[in-house]
Amino acid sequence: MKTTHACTALLLAATLTGCIMLPPPPPPFAPPPRPGASMPPFAYRGPPPEVSDACAGQAEGARFEMPGRRGDTLSGTCERAPDGRLILRPDGSR
Repeated sequence: MKTTHACTALLLAATLTGCIMLPPPPPPFAPPPRPGASMPPFAYRGPPPEVSDACAGQAEGARFEMPGRRGDTLSGTCERAPDGRLILRPDGSR
């Protein structure tokens, strides 16, 4: 009698296992957010526009200083990025 109950329970468990459907796995990489879409607070948003535009119209190697968010002075040098545009590289970063 015990064997019959055990076999019945095993058969029932095997049958129910096939009925459970799991959701599909998420894609390996999430698509980038659309322009204007809200981003999570922890996402990297890039440099502020003032820093991005600091080297516009400047020569490579030009020095630049601007007031920082905390009242300090941010300084750096205009350098050529791998894509060919001039970017501000803060002092002390490499």
